[in-house]
Amino acid sequence: MNILFLSLRCPFPPNRGDRIRNYYFIKYLAETHRVTLISFIESENEIRDAQPLEQLCQRIEYVPFDRGEAFVRSALGFFSAQPLQVHYWRSQRMQQKIEQVLAEDQFDLIHAHLFRMGQYISDREQIPKVLDLCDSLALNLNRRSKLDRSFRLPLLKLEEYRVRRYEVEMVQSFDRGLVVADCDYDYLLEQNPDLQLTVIPVGVDLSYFSSVETSEAPVSPNQHLLFTGTMNYFPNVDAVRYFHDRILPLIRRQLPSVHLSIVGTNPDESIQQLASDKVTVTGAVPETRPYFEQATVFVSPMRSGSGLQVKHLEAMAMGVPIVTTTLGASGLDAVAGEHLLVAETPQAFAEQTIGLLQNDARRKKVGLAGQTLIRQKYDWRILGRRLDDVYQRACDAGPTRPLLGMT
Repeated sequence: MNILFLSLRCPFPPNRGDRIRNYYFIKYLAETHRVTLISFIESENEIRDAQPLEQLCQRIEYVPFDRGEAFVRSALGFFSAQPLQVHYWRSQRMQQKIEQVLAEDQFDLIHAHLFRMGQYISDREQIPKVLDLCDSLALNLNRRSKLDRSFRLPLLKLEEYRVRRYEVEMVQSFDRGLVVADCDYDYLLEQNPDLQLTVIPVGVDLSYFSSVETSEAPVSPNQHLLFTGTMNYFPNVDAVRYFHDRILPLIRRQLPSVHLSIVGTNPDESIQQLASDKVTVTGAVPETRPYFEQATVFVSPMRSGSGLQVKHLEAMAMGVPIVTTTLGASGLDAVAGEHLLVAETPQAFAEQTIGLLQNDARRKKVGLAGQTLIRQKYDWRILGRRLDDVYQRACDAGPTRPLLGMT
């Protein structure tokens, strides 16, 4: 099959959720299909760093993205009925590049990543197309608006209202839609039960995220807590601040020497201010595996966001037991108390964490159960075969006509 793959961001290096998903999908598809990739880039360095993609793709086209121009487009589109996200990522250069590539080759299917890229082909009728929403942005914004009390709140609520309608209409203009978790699937079907949606979760590179020996000793044996993620993303910032301010003091009453590592790119100022002799804020790191190797417990009190947490998959693949919330565990085919631990209040969260820190046998049992689950259900090859099945169904069904007003 000849596939045109539209990625919002360059899929390499696979160092954040959306890049990880696209890179491993492309890696799997390249084994049996021809893949042409079109992606935004923000600097020439991205092209140099992404050279491994050249071994996977038949053709790669990069389109420069200018954040200044994007903000201007968003401002000009403020009074539009469409989400600001759509205006932000709407580029005439991208539209022209996609049209050029479509004119120069015959494709069997188009895969679009997020509705930001879906907008460029929503009116394309001749070729079967699949939209990977990943998660529902409307659900994400809804959860954030319940916690965010900043000056952004009115804008968040307006964007949520626009996105809720737009992402449903966008899925309708595609032959098949993908999401990563049941919560997103259920939410979108509540908006329109006729949507053609399939759940394909995010996976883990089990050749990389597996327990290995490390020469570095933990900061404090059996008392090393870890959180990873993009640290200017609101759900992650909120989770870390909540843990640091409300939960960590309760843990330190019993275990005063416990150390917390916050590992991830672009920590905002509120996260950087948490750094101390017992709290490490790393910023970007070459690789996260050494931090998982040192971790005793992965703490993730998520209170907002949607989809499936890649950091949880990575921690479980490494055999590190997780304490999270019900929301944080959503999307995972995991049993609370067996594959991970779930707590909703600061006191309960602290108790669950302390219990793991003080009980080696319990900690190893939960870690091993989580690791086994990941190997059985979240290997990229398993998920790649499911993607192939969705592609086949999209082709068998034939192209779907777009809705009026989507162009």
